[in-house]
Amino acid sequence: MTGDTLLERATRSEHAGQNRCIPCTVLNLAIAAVVAVVVGIAVPVAGVVLFIVAVMAIWLRGSLVPGTPTLTKCSHPDRVLERSETSSESAPTSAAELEIDQYLREIGVVIEDPGVDDLVLEPTFERAWRRECTAVDVAQADRNALAEFVGLAPSDLEIRRHGTAFVAVVDGERIGQWESRSAFVADVAGARVLDGRVEGWDDLSLAQRSEVLGLLRLFLEWCPTCDGTVSFDQVVLESCCCRYDVLAATCEECNDRVLEVGV
Repeated sequence: MTGDTLLERATRSEHAGQNRCIPCTVLNLAIAAVVAVVVGIAVPVAGVVLFIVAVMAIWLRGSLVPGTPTLTKCSHPDRVLERSETSSESAPTSAAELEIDQYLREIGVVIEDPGVDDLVLEPTFERAWRRECTAVDVAQADRNALAEFVGLAPSDLEIRRHGTAFVAVVDGERIGQWESRSAFVADVAGARVLDGRVEGWDDLSLAQRSEVLGLLRLFLEWCPTCDGTVSFDQVVLESCCCRYDVLAATCEECNDRVLEVGV
C-alpha cells in the first residue's frame, strides 16, 4: 500500500480541504492546545508530540473530537456560524456593484407579465435557452462545457462530485460549485445564449456573469436536463454547524436541485 493511499484512507474529504468547517477546526485546535499544555506540564516532549499529532488529525479529517458539530453549535454564537457559512460558500460575489434584477430587465431576458403580476422569462429568450440546454446536455462533455464557461483549457480543469453538488476545480482549488448537474447545464446554456444576444456580456467579470445566470435559474419552470417540472419550496438545510432556510427549486422528475437561495 502506497503512502498516498494511506493518506487518502485517512483523509475525510467531506470535512477537509475546501469542505473544511472553520468553526469546527478552530474549536478542535483549541481543545488540542489545552490538552497538549496540560500534558506538557508533566512531560514537555509528550505535550509537543500530542499537539503535532492532533494538528495532523484535524488537517486530514477536519476534526479531532467526536461530536464536534454539536459542540460547535453550543460554543459558537449563531452570528459566528452564519458568517463562516457565508464565507465558505462557493457562489461568487461581484467584483463591482451590479443590480442584477435591473440588469435582467434592461437586457430584455425577463419581462413583467400582467397576467401573473410578476417577472417571467421573455419567450424568445426562454425558447433559445431551452434549446441550448438540450444541446449542452446531449452534445458536449461536461469538462469541455465548463472550460468554455470559465475561459480555460479543458486540461486545466477538474470536475468533482460532492453528493449531488457539481464542483469545478483548478489546481486543487475550487473555483465554482453548482447545486447539481442540471444547474450547471442551465448556466452553461444561458451563458451561450446571452453571449450571442447581449452586447457587452463578455465585459462582465466571471463572478458577475455567474450571479446573473444564478438569478436566471429562479425563473426556471422546466428542468434543464430532463425537461421535468420544477417546483419551489422553502426547506431547511443543515451543515455541520448550523441550520438555515433556503428557497429550493427542484425537478419533480429527476429530483435535481436547480437552485438554492437563502431566505
